[in-house]
Amino acid sequence: MFSKKNSMLLILLILMPIFLFACGNDNTEGIEAKSSDDSIGIRFAHEESQGDVQDLYANKFKELIEEETEGRITVDIYTTGTLGGNDDMFTQLQTGAVDMAITSPGFTGSVIPQTQIMNIPFLFSNNPEVNRKVLDESEALYGTLADKYEEKGLEIFKFWTEGSMYWTGNKEITEPADMKGLKMRGMPTSMIMESYKLMGADPQATDTGEIYTMLQTGGIDGQENPLFFIYNSNFHEVQDYLMDSKHHIYITATVANSEWFSSLAEEDQKLINEIMQEVNDWSFTMQQEEEDKALTEIKKSDLEIIELTEDQRESFKELVAPIRDVYIETGGDGAEEILKIIEQDIQAAEEELK
Repeated sequence: MFSKKNSMLLILLILMPIFLFACGNDNTEGIEAKSSDDSIGIRFAHEESQGDVQDLYANKFKELIEEETEGRITVDIYTTGTLGGNDDMFTQLQTGAVDMAITSPGFTGSVIPQTQIMNIPFLFSNNPEVNRKVLDESEALYGTLADKYEEKGLEIFKFWTEGSMYWTGNKEITEPADMKGLKMRGMPTSMIMESYKLMGADPQATDTGEIYTMLQTGGIDGQENPLFFIYNSNFHEVQDYLMDSKHHIYITATVANSEWFSSLAEEDQKLINEIMQEVNDWSFTMQQEEEDKALTEIKKSDLEIIELTEDQRESFKELVAPIRDVYIETGGDGAEEILKIIEQDIQAAEEELK
């Protein structure tokens, strides 16, 4: 029978190799570095439902990277609500609970206030090719703004658009008088809420899952969203008018947890970036096709479609002009520089693509 002293010695001898291994492991406080031969499972989350634009984007990435690596890299996709709300998903991305995500600046503005630039109405062009060029190349986005993401532990791949935003309402909205007092639902961000106040509306930060019921019961009078989302969510069933207002485009971003991404082999980092560019190029055509399909189906409904004239659009644009000053005041360090460069990039792209 062992004495207590001998028993303690035996335990120490058993535990010593484990202790030495732990002390010698350089990656215990981070994510273990991988080689280009390792199998990788990517947890990829997004904010929309199955079949929506973000889901099509994520599945295209999954298809291309799994094909390119012959299954060495696999992708599991999590749709909205699977891992909680949009705020939960952003937190999980920062903590590494998910590796990659499509997350809209509207939901990151409280953490990265500079991203509120994406919520300024009438900032971007009516020309989709102009917006494509700016979102793909602007130094404001991939320099100054990308640095702000990096400070929060996030790696930006691409900013991209899901298409033009449309208004729906239970009455026509063609001039500021029509907006006065209207209970208008917009993404719950300070920039969007303030913009609708400037237009004379009574902005409502209704949860996405409650929009249909609130429109149906009169809890809200109207809302804004890309056309594919309006159709997929059946808002055309509970609204009388659809306004092609061209007041804004819906912009989102594909990002990764920085620590996870930097742990990958350089070859895999390069591959992911290359495929992400390919998916991004494809996405501009895809979202236009989705918008066209939605419009075709909506035209079969009783919804009356109204296209605002340039003069009508200008009247709303003048009302919300002060929102750019609000962004400079509340957008944090570098906000004024980001806005200035974006405006210059849009103007230069419009001149180039005339």
